[in-house]
Amino acid sequence: MDIQALLALQEEDGHLRALQRELRTILPKRRAEAKARLLAAKVAVDAATRENLDAEKEAARYERDYRRSIDRLSRAEQAAFGVVGSRHLQNLAQEHDRAQADIEKAEAGKAKADRELTPTQRRLDAARQHEADEQLAVQAVLDDLDARKRRIEEEIAKVTARRDAARANVPQDLLRRYDRLSLTRWPCAVEFNRADNVCMGCNLVQPPSIAQQVQKASKSDSAALVVCPSCGRILF
Repeated sequence: MDIQALLALQEEDGHLRALQRELRTILPKRRAEAKARLLAAKVAVDAATRENLDAEKEAARYERDYRRSIDRLSRAEQAAFGVVGSRHLQNLAQEHDRAQADIEKAEAGKAKADRELTPTQRRLDAARQHEADEQLAVQAVLDDLDARKRRIEEEIAKVTARRDAARANVPQDLLRRYDRLSLTRWPCAVEFNRADNVCMGCNLVQPPSIAQQVQKASKSDSAALVVCPSCGRILF
């Protein structure tokens, strides 16, 4: 029957469409998702690096403040030797006290900065390890996708050959109708639900005459093909 030859062609075309969709849409999407994972890991490393660098700068600032205050204290103590004037000695004593207070402040700030630096370094180490793990995982995914792409291309070649052979078995007039339908309707040939008189392509109820034509066509090799009046698909 012509309809059987057409259904055989449609099956191969359906397989080919699925393979092409995977090749052109699904694989690129999965590849993009894998690369997005790697990008997210890199962004996390960059953020952790900036956070750690800020903490290091803060600790270094308190370290500089501490050393400057130590130098001020040392100069004040050295200058106090041999000073005779009480006013000058009082000024040096005040400078000594301010330097001592600044030392204590710098020490407290540095201790706090050091405490904050430790967790930022841990977060940076964790982010770097995660990035390394993601690089391995993503590369494995990309390798799998490359292998899948090669298998799909091989399968497409095989299906294309079977499809070409199936097209040769379909009468030209029916083939032309099928090709036109395939541009806007898929599948082109659909089953007719005889119990409910419904076209399974557009899911619309059809007149009883359509059911009678489908019934007649199923019992005769010479009966004309039945077309859905709603969507134009070939019914069987």
